[in-house]
Amino acid sequence: MDEIILEFKNLKKRFGDTSVLNGISLAVNKGEFVTFLGPSGCGKTTMLRLLAGLETPDEGEILLNGENITTKQPHERNVNTVFQNYALFPHMNVFQNVAYSLKLKKVAKTEIQHRVKTMLGLVQLTGFEKRMPSELSGGQKQRVAIARALINNPSVLLLDEPLGALDLQLRRQMQVELKRLQKRLGITFIYITHDQEEALNMSNRIVVMNDGHFEQVGTPSEIYDRPKTSFVAQFVGSSNILKGVVQEVHQFTADASFDYGLARFDLDDIPFRQGQPVTLSVRGENLNFSKTPLATSTIYAKVLETTYLAGQLKIIMKLPNGQEIFSLHHSLSTEISAGDEVYCHWSSAQIVDIDPSVLAGKEDETK
Repeated sequence: MDEIILEFKNLKKRFGDTSVLNGISLAVNKGEFVTFLGPSGCGKTTMLRLLAGLETPDEGEILLNGENITTKQPHERNVNTVFQNYALFPHMNVFQNVAYSLKLKKVAKTEIQHRVKTMLGLVQLTGFEKRMPSELSGGQKQRVAIARALINNPSVLLLDEPLGALDLQLRRQMQVELKRLQKRLGITFIYITHDQEEALNMSNRIVVMNDGHFEQVGTPSEIYDRPKTSFVAQFVGSSNILKGVVQEVHQFTADASFDYGLARFDLDDIPFRQGQPVTLSVRGENLNFSKTPLATSTIYAKVLETTYLAGQLKIIMKLPNGQEIFSLHHSLSTEISAGDEVYCHWSSAQIVDIDPSVLAGKEDETK
């Protein structure tokens, strides 16, 4: 049975006339890697500051190991934070930076030596003890910051966009290292980022935030493959969004009609009915096309251009209503060219009905 280590209960926070958090709730299990993902200003950093004790919520509670820590001071909480700018003491060497908090607690010198040596080994910095921060690379500085935070054995480690200052290749390397370290130590990580690749690669669960509320909470696979709202579908990866009307409902699928054709989709336990508006999302890599229509899809489009995107061929098409859609292919060659007329298709399992709570007349309570 999963053991809950951290709970946010109906947290609300305002700054002046601006509502930053709008009554959010979440339970985090011990040893989870949970990432708060969203655009700038969505409230994710405010969440972290509330947990760290740097801000106090206007309403709601924060529980750590069952204890209400909502009004406790930062030093009274068993949490530590790793920041994007490293926040190392420039006048201290690596050993002194990592050992600093232990010295404040008057831990015995032999114990400090042992714990610092162990922690530097974990972050692959053995032999760097005497180096100054100015002599380290960005990745090495970040490892020192992580070692300094972990040496106190926190119940929860908070990471506020810790890889944002690194170049792409080093950032990807550190993603792997951080995830391995988290698995090895079994410490709960709360990670803040606007980078969807980081969230998808590292997390057990992702919390997608927007305008101070949770759009969706789920595993990386659930967030990417089964987005629940148009915001999630377009913010995490990129999707084609199609709006139509349910034409016919079958046992496990339904057909939706559009001004420019017909498409079939899986029901996903949502009680759609004939004549109901529907919004569908299909990822570019799941959108295929042919020169003739299929029985389950007659979406007509005209090819505008083909371009290369991160090693993939992106084919941009226009629907009769003027909306542009796209298809992604790993092959860099295709017989399709600008001006061709095609019919788009996919399997019913690869197109997702989004914003179902709105369509079904219910509020989405993704908590």
